[in-house]
Amino acid sequence: MAVVLLTALSLSSPAQAESAPIPPSGCGFQNLGTLLTETTTAGTALDAHHPEGPRVYSVTSSASGPAQLGIRDARDGRLIGERPLPIALGSWAVTVALDHSVYVGSYNATTGAMGGRLFRYTPSTDQVSELGIPIATESFIWTVAASPDGSAVYGGTSPTGKLFRYDTATGGYTDLGSPVPGDQLVRDLAVGKDGTVYAGVGAGSMKVAVLAPGGTVERVIDPPIEGSGYAYDVDVAGRYLLVRFSTSTGANPMGVYDLSTRKWKDVVEDVDSLTVGGGRRGHDLYLFQNDELVKYDLETEKITKLGFTEYGGGAARTLGWLGNVLVGTSSTGRIWHFDRKTGQGRLLDGTLTAQPVSMRSLGAGPDGRVYAGGFFSGGLAAYDPATGEATNWTKVGQSEGIVTHKGKLYLGVYPGARIYEFDGTAPRLLLDLGGQEQDRPFAMISAGDWLAFGTVPKAGTHGGVLGLLDPATGRSVIRRNIIPGHSIIGLAYRDGIIYGATSAFGGTSTPAGEAVAFAYDIATDSLKWQSTPVAGDLALGSIAFDDAGRLWGLTPDTLFELDPATGRTVRSVQHQTYNWAGATQVWLDTHLFFHKGFLWGKVQGKVYRFDPGTMAFARIARPITNLTLGPDGHLYLSRNENFYTYRIC
Repeated sequence: MAVVLLTALSLSSPAQAESAPIPPSGCGFQNLGTLLTETTTAGTALDAHHPEGPRVYSVTSSASGPAQLGIRDARDGRLIGERPLPIALGSWAVTVALDHSVYVGSYNATTGAMGGRLFRYTPSTDQVSELGIPIATESFIWTVAASPDGSAVYGGTSPTGKLFRYDTATGGYTDLGSPVPGDQLVRDLAVGKDGTVYAGVGAGSMKVAVLAPGGTVERVIDPPIEGSGYAYDVDVAGRYLLVRFSTSTGANPMGVYDLSTRKWKDVVEDVDSLTVGGGRRGHDLYLFQNDELVKYDLETEKITKLGFTEYGGGAARTLGWLGNVLVGTSSTGRIWHFDRKTGQGRLLDGTLTAQPVSMRSLGAGPDGRVYAGGFFSGGLAAYDPATGEATNWTKVGQSEGIVTHKGKLYLGVYPGARIYEFDGTAPRLLLDLGGQEQDRPFAMISAGDWLAFGTVPKAGTHGGVLGLLDPATGRSVIRRNIIPGHSIIGLAYRDGIIYGATSAFGGTSTPAGEAVAFAYDIATDSLKWQSTPVAGDLALGSIAFDDAGRLWGLTPDTLFELDPATGRTVRSVQHQTYNWAGATQVWLDTHLFFHKGFLWGKVQGKVYRFDPGTMAFARIARPITNLTLGPDGHLYLSRNENFYTYRIC
């Protein structure tokens, strides 16, 4: 089907589209433009000694690329320039080398260009150079750090947790292997004054590997806390190694390790900073706790609250000092200052260009509008099919699930599997399962008096949750591991029974057997049955009833019908093949619903119409990321930042 392109909608927060709204009409496809734009900067660095004045370098992520390297004056936030990073979608990894060159490690999801790339920006020529893919097997560069003598740049990757060294003189790469075999990520790096490299890993052990400048692992430091997660932020402050851990329970303690005695000196609870050493001045360390800047004394271990909270929202990153002024950024792209002499802070005006945001989720609202949640940057948009108007809210997290229940809109937000009620002004938190090692509430349905949801647990853990929440009373029922080790990714409801579908992938890449369907009786709080609908499939996906009371499921490779009374597979048809042998973390691949006599489903980036009688299927569209049935009875779809409708006539 041909897609007619319309002018993209330009949105602010909250506001109506600047372009004249055009309500959809007729039959077939229409492109409705871009609903969500944000300024999201995960990777940022400060060059306090740049010869033309101090600069802040930030990478703004973009839904379909290219990401933009923003160059700003650190003193007033003035935008000096923005330079595209070809193919890259974003970056967590930015560092400034001795010669003022800026190195950026990227991630991307462009077809045929999956490897994480390294870039160099040279201020003297104002040019960005792509330096290639350091390790062919690695799709994501999480961190980069320059050696103090300028001879090398180190990088940490996923999905196999490798470390590489880039020789700045020769332009050659050295694959240094996995410093802690079995961990999926080298999450952060620090390089000491003597060239020693410290590599924090996850999502399992939370260890820190200590390597010689050549890349030989000299020893591995065990964390001072129990559990699993990441050594998320690593830095060297004098004789101390600072490590902020991100744990599966949601806690973020920072360990202070004495490099001279090789012992942990202290553990500081609940540190929010994205950089733990960027605010160091002497033995004082400036960090964020509970969204407030605090000063931590490395010698006395005393914490002093500083009262500064207006840093721009999102996550805060301390970068370094300009005299008595601490310079930092937020993940929303804003620069902030804190003057240690006056005790006053200020937030500078945002000057980076907002970039399109990929849509993570779609859902029908109670008000006749279609809602879209943004990926990574978050944000929420509402589109009115009757008028063509769109409204956008920025301060909403990454919604994995969107559903209407009893006339209200509910959002399932990552991280921490947080459930919010949204009334059109601000989301209201109802439930937070981060402390129970849950992260992603993809599956959400209205189930009588209950709002029901299923979750994927945090990375490095096992066992999702089947949850019930009564928003009217606040009562909740949480059943973790109702199918041991599995995530719950599909739900349906009828006559007091919740029907579920699982993924055998929890928060790890190792599946816990084959995917399962189940029936849960709300009144008795018990399982009625569980079954394996499709032998060999490791994830099922969306499930739905048709108007005849038949229960259907859609996996990445199979459409199946189940007997709701027993869970027996009545019939099935394979619609395409799937490489289960190479699959990891299959959670969000299908969506299925019944409408106007047909089943409509999204799977493997394609939209199909299925005939329930014959199980014959016809492909409607590709490539598509999200699909939902709008309140007006038509289909709404997205691909990256692009929003479409398919009008059924």
